[in-house]
Amino acid sequence: MADIEAKIGDVIITRNSEDHLVALGVGSCIIITLYDLKNKIGAMAHAMLSLRSSGEAVGMKDTRYIDAAVDMMLAKMTSAGSRKENLEAKLIGGSNMFPNIKSSIGEKNIAGAREKLKKEGIEIVGEAVGGTQGRSVEFCVATKIVTVKTKF
Repeated sequence: MADIEAKIGDVIITRNSEDHLVALGVGSCIIITLYDLKNKIGAMAHAMLSLRSSGEAVGMKDTRYIDAAVDMMLAKMTSAGSRKENLEAKLIGGSNMFPNIKSSIGEKNIAGAREKLKKEGIEIVGEAVGGTQGRSVEFCVATKIVTVKTKF
């Protein structure tokens, strides 16, 4: 079994059922997992920013942004044999880690991820989002189970 950590801006794809994709200390960032039910391919992205602004280059591949991360996940999964209609998503993160400070970064990240996945026609089957606590995430590709540990 291999633990593969997704750090900020990482997009990881695997079809090895022994792999566990992990993200540690997730606050306002969003973790997106995709799972191909037919081909048993798993993916994880660790994005820290909502959608790219209209002033940024369309071809920009900065996977710290949610839309670029999802685009990269889909491109890699399609290359590995996946089709969008076989994919399901789970979202984790989007916390407001400093509740005394008015910040909407987490909320914007949650909304951005939901919007992008809806646009791509990918169903979100689970969420552990919002709140004021950090989380760590483990995605077991063999079982498609995502385990979320809350940090406070």
